Amino acid sequence: MFNKIKALKDVRSQAKVIEKALEAVLSTGTSRGVEVTLNGKQEVQSIVIPPEMDRGEIAEHMKRAFNEAVKDLQKKVQQAMKDAGGMPDLSQFGL
Repeated sequence: MFNKIKALKDVRSQAKVIEKALEAVLSTGTSRGVEVTLNGKQEVQSIVIPPEMDRGEIAEHMKRAFNEAVKDLQKKVQQAMKDAGGMPDLSQFGL
């Protein structure tokens, strides 16, 4: 019983380390001057749209920039999680 409680505390501690590592990861995707920046938690941090861009093009280039940022972010998050010690072992909890 106490082993599981200690293991749960260890998992929570490791999860906090991973969360901090993910907050520091940033990825920016671009398309024809539109820039979308995401953090490791996939939260949009900034969007830059060139003032001269035609309104009809904005949505398409935002979508492309966002998708590019997500693909790059997935690679960076995977590396950040490895560097932070990987996913916690939940097998002892039946998961």
